[in-house]
Amino acid sequence: MRRPVFIARQGRHPYGWLGAIIGRIMASETAADNDRAIAMLGVLSEEHVLDVGTGHGRSLATLAAAADNVTATGIDASDVMLTIARRRHKALIRQGRVRVERASSDDLPFAAATFDRVMAVHTLYFWQPAAPHLKSMARVLKPGGRVVLGFRPAEDAALTARFPASVYAFRTTAEVEALLATAGLVIVDRQCRDVPGNSMVWLAATPARQPVLPGTGT
Repeated sequence: MRRPVFIARQGRHPYGWLGAIIGRIMASETAADNDRAIAMLGVLSEEHVLDVGTGHGRSLATLAAAADNVTATGIDASDVMLTIARRRHKALIRQGRVRVERASSDDLPFAAATFDRVMAVHTLYFWQPAAPHLKSMARVLKPGGRVVLGFRPAEDAALTARFPASVYAFRTTAEVEALLATAGLVIVDRQCRDVPGNSMVWLAATPARQPVLPGTGT
C-alpha cells in the first residue's frame, strides 16, 4: 500500500502530536537498521560519535555504551524528535555522555575534524540535493575516521513504489557511492539486506588520503 503524503511528510520532519506518535513507532521499526550501522562504525574508547538525523535518539544510548568514555551527539531538525530524545536520555545528558542539538545536516555547527565516527540512517531520501549534507559530514570527520550511511536503495522497486516521490528521493547504490566519492570519502565496507520490499544498504567510508605534495614527503 502506498504511504499517504501527509504520513510521508511526517517521516521527513515529524511535528505535532502525530509526529510524536510516529517518532515512537520509528524507534522500534528502525532499531535493527541503526544497530547494524553502529556495528559497522567500530566505535572505540574515548571517541566522539555523531548521529545525523537522530530522531527519537534511541541509537545514542547504544553509541554511548559501545566503548569506554564515548560521547554521542545527536542532531535533528525536528523539535518533536529532539524533545523525545532528550526525555529518553536525561541521565546520560546530565553525565555528559550524550548531547542532543537542533541542527541541519547540510550545515553542521561543529568545527572541522570534531568526530571520530559519523552515522546517518534513513535520512538520505530527504536530502535534495544530497551532496551538501555528505560534504558537511565529511568536514566534521577526523582523518582516519569513519562514516556509515544506511538507506533503502532505488533498486528495490517493490519498496520504493510505496513511498511518494514528492517526499522521498531514492537513489541507487551506485549513485550513493558516487556521492560519497564526491564528498572525498572512500568506501571501505558494504553490507546489504536483499529482501524485495524491505531491502537495505549500509556503506562505510573513510576520508580519502591526501595526496603527497612534491618535496614535502608527507
